[in-house]
Amino acid sequence: MMRCYHICKLPGRVLGARVLRLSLVAILVLLLVAGALTTLLPNNKDDKMLSWRREVKAQGQSALASFTLIMQTYNRSDLLLRLLNHYQAVPQLHKAIVVWNNVGEKPPEDLWNSLGPHPVPVIFKPQTTNRMRNRLQAFPELETQAVLMVDDDMLISAQDLVFAFSVWQEACFHCVRRLQLRRL
Repeated sequence: MMRCYHICKLPGRVLGARVLRLSLVAILVLLLVAGALTTLLPNNKDDKMLSWRREVKAQGQSALASFTLIMQTYNRSDLLLRLLNHYQAVPQLHKAIVVWNNVGEKPPEDLWNSLGPHPVPVIFKPQTTNRMRNRLQAFPELETQAVLMVDDDMLISAQDLVFAFSVWQEACFHCVRRLQLRRL
C-alpha cells in the first residue's frame, strides 16, 4: 500500500515541476516585454507636458483667450486641493476663484501656497454666510469674459475643458445666453 502512494505521488511532483517551470518562463517573458515597453516611453526630461503643466503662466494672457473658474466649496478641503491641482493643467485657465463657505474657518490658502509654485493663481474668497448663491457675486478679480462655475465634487478632465472653451470661443453668442450686465 505504501508503494502505491509513492508511485501515485511521483507523477504529481513531476507535473508540478513542469507547471512551475512554465509559469516561471511566462513571468520572465512578461517582465522582458514590460521592460522593452518602458524603454519606448519618454523620459521626464523629454516630457513637454510635465514641464508645461508646472511652468508659471504670464498674467498678460488675453481675456478672450482664457477663462476664470469659480468653485464654491464647503467642508471639503482635501478634495478642494486635489481639484485645484488638477485644474492647473488647463492652459486656458486664467484664474481660479474659490468661494469658501466654511463660515468661521480659515481657508486653506497657506497650505495651497506651500505646495509649490502654481501656474494658475488661486484666490480664496471667505464668505460671511453659507448660501448657494455666493458664487454668483460680481467678483472684482474677474478679468475674463468666460467664466466656468463648477461644484467642489465635480472633476472635469483638462481635455474636456480645453474642448469646451474652444467651442465657446468659436460660437460664444450661440452656445450660452449671456446677460450684458457690464462689459469687461
